[in-house]
Amino acid sequence: MEEAQTRLQKIGLDETTIKNTIKGKNALKSILQTLDLVGVQECDKKIGNLLYEMSQNLTEALDNRRALLAKYIVEGKITNKLQLEGGIEYLRTHTHLEQIPAQDFEKAAGVGIVVTPEQIKNTVAEFLQSKKDLKTIRYTYNFSEYTKQVRSLLPFAEGKLLTQELNQQIEAILGPKTEEDLKAAKTQVKKPQQQQQQQQQQQEVQQQVEEEDDCKFDISKLVARDLATTVNSEQLLNWRKQNFPYEVLTRFPPEPNGYLHIGHAKSINFNFRLAQHYKGVTYLRFDDTNPEKECQEFIDNIKENLRFLGYTPFKTTHASDNFGKLYDYAVQLIQKGKAYCCFLTKEESSKLRTDLKPSPYRETQPAENLEIFRKMKLGYYKENEVCLRAKIDPTHPNPTLRDPAIFRIRFTPHPHQGDKWCIYPLYDFTHCICDSIEGITHSCCTLEFEVRRDLYYWFLKELDLYRPFVWEFSRLNVSNTVLSKRKLHHLVFNNIVDGWDDPRILTLNGLRRRGYTADSINKFCDLISVTRKGNENFIGMHVLESCIRKDLDIKAPRTMAILEPIVAIIDNVAEDFSEELEVAIIPRNPQKGNRKILLTKQIYLDKNDVRTEDHPDFWGVAPGKIIGLKQCGPFKVLSVTANEVHLERLGKDVKPKGFLHWLSVKEATPCVARLYDYLFEAYDPNELDDYIKGINPNSKIVCPNAFMHKDLLNSKPEDKVQFERLGYFNLDFDSKDGKFIWNRTVTLQEKDKIKAIAQVDGKQVQKKDVPQQKKDASKKEAKKE
Repeated sequence: MEEAQTRLQKIGLDETTIKNTIKGKNALKSILQTLDLVGVQECDKKIGNLLYEMSQNLTEALDNRRALLAKYIVEGKITNKLQLEGGIEYLRTHTHLEQIPAQDFEKAAGVGIVVTPEQIKNTVAEFLQSKKDLKTIRYTYNFSEYTKQVRSLLPFAEGKLLTQELNQQIEAILGPKTEEDLKAAKTQVKKPQQQQQQQQQQQEVQQQVEEEDDCKFDISKLVARDLATTVNSEQLLNWRKQNFPYEVLTRFPPEPNGYLHIGHAKSINFNFRLAQHYKGVTYLRFDDTNPEKECQEFIDNIKENLRFLGYTPFKTTHASDNFGKLYDYAVQLIQKGKAYCCFLTKEESSKLRTDLKPSPYRETQPAENLEIFRKMKLGYYKENEVCLRAKIDPTHPNPTLRDPAIFRIRFTPHPHQGDKWCIYPLYDFTHCICDSIEGITHSCCTLEFEVRRDLYYWFLKELDLYRPFVWEFSRLNVSNTVLSKRKLHHLVFNNIVDGWDDPRILTLNGLRRRGYTADSINKFCDLISVTRKGNENFIGMHVLESCIRKDLDIKAPRTMAILEPIVAIIDNVAEDFSEELEVAIIPRNPQKGNRKILLTKQIYLDKNDVRTEDHPDFWGVAPGKIIGLKQCGPFKVLSVTANEVHLERLGKDVKPKGFLHWLSVKEATPCVARLYDYLFEAYDPNELDDYIKGINPNSKIVCPNAFMHKDLLNSKPEDKVQFERLGYFNLDFDSKDGKFIWNRTVTLQEKDKIKAIAQVDGKQVQKKDVPQQKKDASKKEAKKE
């Protein structure tokens, strides 16, 4: 490690960066690999930091471009972080190119562009001249927006110089800030357009709160929280200590209104492992407050998914078990004058809340409210005729605190409580109280719920209940897919995918059916970690794929299968020729032992490896070529027709360029192979005007005429294998009555792409989605085909 530390010092990295890099083996390996590629032993700090920045931001998909980027940095063509980011982004979006066009790459990376201080000065001056109202609005202008606009004019300008120049020129125009300027900034009146946008945001939030859906609001506009409301009294702390022996108690609280997806797996992983780390426990609590959308099927499926992932809850509870307590707590609020019954329609209430006006029923006396609430419980009123609202502040900047509804009428049977209730508490009222009475120490949720934290503690303060610690983390977004419940529902119910367990969507059912293991999903959750960086960041699908590859590499038995068979005959052996070959079941796990396969006169090859005409860059089956067959050595191709290949077996002293997979006709058993690709071609489908138009038409390819080895006849659903050169496959639940259907989990490498003949909805198509032969036919030839 001392040698590595010295080397990092010689490229100008600071001590903190060196210390953190040495701690992380992957980070250290990456930067040392970069330095070795360009032969750098010592360099100035600027180049060293750029090389380090580059090495830490390269994904697996860009590893083969490492030398290219490093060379541009060392040669002084890429001189700052902005240029580096431009170059990496270009490479990330052009991974399909075998050769990178230098002109296009250099344009994207700003190579040769030097932005002088004089250019910055002139550009800023021209920009400010266009802001005719600057002297009028003075220091109430939006500096970050100005910076963004100037940055678009000079994309490769040094950020520090740009902001300094912008500040200096604005101050030269307006003069130093006066007391009036400081006061105006605090009490700034928004423009009509800004007011309209804010009102629209507030309406959207209110609608989402009423529907118990994700709340999307710009929390930067909220007033500071009253942190006193989060503090537990000594009496409350003693209450918890006496009733709960665990110092850390978390919960996973799904609403049973749908199937879990990979984002829920992240939350499960975080909550359970947080508790385990501190020798605590975790509840599975169903937040079942909306009987119209919930059912027993979802409850059972959530329990099964937790079992699949390997987590056992401390207890399984239902929010609905506390409906009686929640009713009593609502009565307490009414008696304190902190809740009232409101007869406004949803539209009327929404308008008043948007206009920051109180409900006309807000001052109803507690005794009358208690009587109305009792009648609500007994079913005297119609649905939506009246609801119970918390009496907080109709003018509050946070819409969730503008007298939110906490009980409403629904004449719908509950999946867990049956017909016992006709009034149901809303999520915001229920969640915090259930957290409290269950002794939860850490209530963790995603960032879109941060706006509701004030409301969470308001209820607990008014009811004098124990207050858990609330912490929000970034929601998971994965590339080339969607995780929104609404969008998944649309995909399923419009038959765009084959149900909630379609292997192309990232529901836990879909992942399991595709062949993802619990270990790989948990490893993925550990790898991406939990942060507060925001809900807009994406994790590339390749990260998830890398986790399952590493897991199956040491677990999945090796065998061979043929997707599109063509018969090959070995001419120089007898008709009854048969040779038994012994091969490893899992090469990286010798304890699994060996298996036996037969080489016979007639074998199957894959049509994807066969051509009737040769090409200099092609090393598969073509007339006159020397090829290798896995486990059994070299062969010469004597002839090739559309339906048959003739081979001659050669001595082992001949060295072919590579080896193809094959299957003896005597050991081949019919099966079906499904080849899955990303559901969406777009990295972020949510950016599209119509995300459905981003669907990958070849996301599912069916090979109905495939063959597998007869050893797989005893396979059971969810058995996993590696079909050599083709990828990892999982036996589908549809396999029965002697019919075997294999779902491809993932290809062997991230870049495995060659053409395969298969069927989509019964039609023959060409598909670039079966493992690529090393040194395959040139890209030009592939394009011609």
